[in-house]
Amino acid sequence: MLNRFFGNNTHSYLHVLGIAGIAFALPWSKVMMSISVMFIILNLLLEGAFSSYWKNFKANRVFWLVVAVYLLNVIGLFWSTNTSEALHAIKQQLPFIAIPTALVAKPILETKHRDIIFLTFLVAMLGTSLYNFLSYQHIIGNRFYDDIRGMSLTSSHIRYSLLISMSAGITLVCSRGHKKRLIFCLILLAWFAFYTFYSQVISGVISFAAMLTVFVLYHLWMKNKSLALLFSGAAIVLGMIPIVWLLQPLEIDPADYASLPKTTKQGNPYNHNLSYVDSETHEPILIYVNEDEMREEWEKRSELPYDGITVRGNLVSHTLMRYLSTKRLPRDAEGVSKLSANDIRNIELGRPSVHHTGLMARMHALRFELNYAVNPNGHSLLQRFEYWKAAWQLIKSDGIIGVGTGDVQDAFNHYYESSSSPLSEQNRRRAHNQFLTYWISFGILGLALFVALLFAFMRLNWHKQKVLALLFGAIVISSFFMEDTLETQTGVTFFALFTGLFLSKAEQNATKEPAH
Repeated sequence: MLNRFFGNNTHSYLHVLGIAGIAFALPWSKVMMSISVMFIILNLLLEGAFSSYWKNFKANRVFWLVVAVYLLNVIGLFWSTNTSEALHAIKQQLPFIAIPTALVAKPILETKHRDIIFLTFLVAMLGTSLYNFLSYQHIIGNRFYDDIRGMSLTSSHIRYSLLISMSAGITLVCSRGHKKRLIFCLILLAWFAFYTFYSQVISGVISFAAMLTVFVLYHLWMKNKSLALLFSGAAIVLGMIPIVWLLQPLEIDPADYASLPKTTKQGNPYNHNLSYVDSETHEPILIYVNEDEMREEWEKRSELPYDGITVRGNLVSHTLMRYLSTKRLPRDAEGVSKLSANDIRNIELGRPSVHHTGLMARMHALRFELNYAVNPNGHSLLQRFEYWKAAWQLIKSDGIIGVGTGDVQDAFNHYYESSSSPLSEQNRRRAHNQFLTYWISFGILGLALFVALLFAFMRLNWHKQKVLALLFGAIVISSFFMEDTLETQTGVTFFALFTGLFLSKAEQNATKEPAH
């Protein structure tokens, strides 16, 4: 309709503007995401080229799998008992169907328009990541942080880590065959890689690694299939190394600590307990301990009482002992007196190690959790084990048809209550695994349909040699094993936007990877 007044390409330009709006809003504004989705749908209705839309729908078989997966939410109403929650879920999942529908109905045909969308996304990600990092370093602003996960100021740290991985994937593909943009793309790639590992989001690191692995595997496969298979085996072995390391027990030889000193420099008796071994130093944490001296010296240095709670919710005394052990200082008055003002602040914030930044800090914390933490509360990995245990029990009881669209959290809550779960009420959440969530919600057929969509998407883009689409697939599929990625507005919009872009008519008909 608007073409009559403003020219033949008006609706096409507005379409690109709306899609770019979604891309720009992804890392920072849910409101703008919603407005942009409504904008592109309204633009399609005003254009009114319904016969063309239908023709594109009929030609796109994978799109119908997207429709079928979304319709599971509607069908699940028939056996849901929590209607209000079911209607909320259907509304929350609207981007899942709305964005691919708009992009398949009216594909982004020109490469320059697709480049605008990807560039808009990269600008938003670069801006927000710099803002997050500079704020966390207190170079700008004066925001208080109790955990590095709070570094993501504009979005969930987990969802944001996926957007960072996608940004890195775009820079990888953009750098190929373009000498003028190569240096700039490599700088961006290095920044996004640094941000991923610095932020300590394990699911983000896994997604980033999956993206890089698929990128290398694809190019090896196209040149030498034997070498690609060898690389796949090596990647599996390398992927197992951190898992084996995490599961290794923290052990020491008691004979090495048979002659420890018996008294502090003040002449007070030491307590030596070899039960807990620090993952970083590989030494017992509870040696050289005199709590009376620690308490007296600590309360000279901090307003937090020795027997109090840190900002993160851990005991000050336990955090102090672990922190001293990572600095190889005795757990007595002498050790506490040697702590700097910055060390004191770290302990007050609940940081149990002097090395509290970077990926290895997170890995050491996880290893300690797996070895010694009995109570899962406050420990993300142990909580996930409880979620997966609960999910499997629900699957065993309702795995054929599922519990319905709105009853997932109710089913989890009932299990937690009936099984006297050790999880506190605020930590009693859903599966944190998208595959398990679909299985619990819609049964085995629902899970099969969801897996079929992912398989068809990857198979199509592998056949059409769409590298960027494959990298996106690696990112989201790897995230599905650790998170309910599609259960938040940012997650489902991210999935829908790039799925729609890579399923559009232009992407399917092309035989060569475009510049982006």
